[in-house]
Amino acid sequence: MAEDDPGAEMPPVVVPAPLKLNLGAGSVTEPGYVNTDAMALPGIDVVHDLDRFPWPWLAGEVERIRAFDVFEHVWYPLEFMRECHRVLEPGGILDIHAVHWQSPNYHKDPDHKRGLDLESWDYWVPGTYLNQRYGAAYARGCHFAKVRSGIEGGDIAIVLKKLP
Repeated sequence: MAEDDPGAEMPPVVVPAPLKLNLGAGSVTEPGYVNTDAMALPGIDVVHDLDRFPWPWLAGEVERIRAFDVFEHVWYPLEFMRECHRVLEPGGILDIHAVHWQSPNYHKDPDHKRGLDLESWDYWVPGTYLNQRYGAAYARGCHFAKVRSGIEGGDIAIVLKKLP
């Protein structure tokens, strides 16, 4: 079919191997990643609402997830974490940047659903108080090791590794 034919089929998405996802990419697409967003923006490979489950990836097929400035926008954060755990391979990496509750950025964006703390992910990290106290209800069997966490530019940067 001609390129200007509106009925032309879209070419298949070429998935880099190993599979890496850039969730909620928006206008910040990453080479070597499958760039995903709820909007069909330039450079987006997969259009998907991250509040719709299951996500369109198979269990254990993703090596790395980049989720910058997206976690504070989803309606269902517990399900978001479960889906990250489901699609990551054993030992896969979840790299999250999210708005800190004390950051001025938290109050600027009317779509922010929550502000977060460095301990917000401890629900999924065995051995932490929040996991021991609430993990059964929150984590539901998905666990991560905290590789690195800190504050960058007033917001949270955390790297988690999927545990079996």
